[in-house]
Amino acid sequence: MALIDKSLISQIKKILLKSDRLASQILAGEYKSAFKGTGLNFDSIREYQYGDEIKNIDWKVTARMQEPFIREYKEERQITMMLIADLSSSNNFGSSEKSKKELIIEIASVLAFLAIKNNDKVGMMIVTDHVEYLIKPKQGKAHIFKLIKDLITFKPESKKTDIKNVLSEAIKIIPKHSIVFYLSDFIDDNSFSNSPKSLAYEQELKILRKIQDLILISIRDRREYKLPNLGFMEINNPESGIKELLNLNKKSVREKFLEKQKKYQNKIKESYKKIGIDFLEITTNKAYINDLLKLFLRREKRNH
Repeated sequence: MALIDKSLISQIKKILLKSDRLASQILAGEYKSAFKGTGLNFDSIREYQYGDEIKNIDWKVTARMQEPFIREYKEERQITMMLIADLSSSNNFGSSEKSKKELIIEIASVLAFLAIKNNDKVGMMIVTDHVEYLIKPKQGKAHIFKLIKDLITFKPESKKTDIKNVLSEAIKIIPKHSIVFYLSDFIDDNSFSNSPKSLAYEQELKILRKIQDLILISIRDRREYKLPNLGFMEINNPESGIKELLNLNKKSVREKFLEKQKKYQNKIKESYKKIGIDFLEITTNKAYINDLLKLFLRREKRNH
């Protein structure tokens, strides 16, 4: 068995401690009600009592016994959470304390802790333009330690992003009726390749949403929306390798860049909303825990 570097162990422990604390702030014991995939399993049949819900009456048994009987259900206790972590090259960027990749790792850890605090399973797919690594769903803190270690140390083969291809693979790989969190900056040059008004991967999203409880979490850096006034700067696309020299002294150049980024983000948001998928936007320079909590509370209210 290979030895793990002490500095890596220290890094993992820091993430574990912080994630455990943040997961507790999200009221981990109640998080299941935020997901539609938890469901109920049939338990038993008993005689109808005053106050029971009419919708639970078993009409076949009632007709046979000539008195009302109801079907009792119990909550399906264990659920499966799958994390899709995008480690394509654009996620290495960071102008704040954390890069997008570092925040993806941290949020993945928080979500994993939510699962294990409820004795649920959690698995993970590390992706770029395809699924590069799969960790099957399991329980326990030792499993989360491995999950975080692999996220930190994994070296992707590809630099690029292909959401359509990743979703196609996810449809085949992820167990049905799982809770799926896709963590990415969702920067994909092919997003609108078929039509400027519809997503190139819209069909795959619809299929995955039908069989899973799907949540998309966008991790972006503020400098991707607002460039500083710093004279000439070379903008490098880490995935394509294309470079562009911009004169940032010109307000018009900065505004054009901002408009392009906002337009792209708004287009994908509108597409996700049309399909009916929850989409949470997080930036690396701001605390995210309240946004995550609001997402859960909003979903809990909607599911009830």
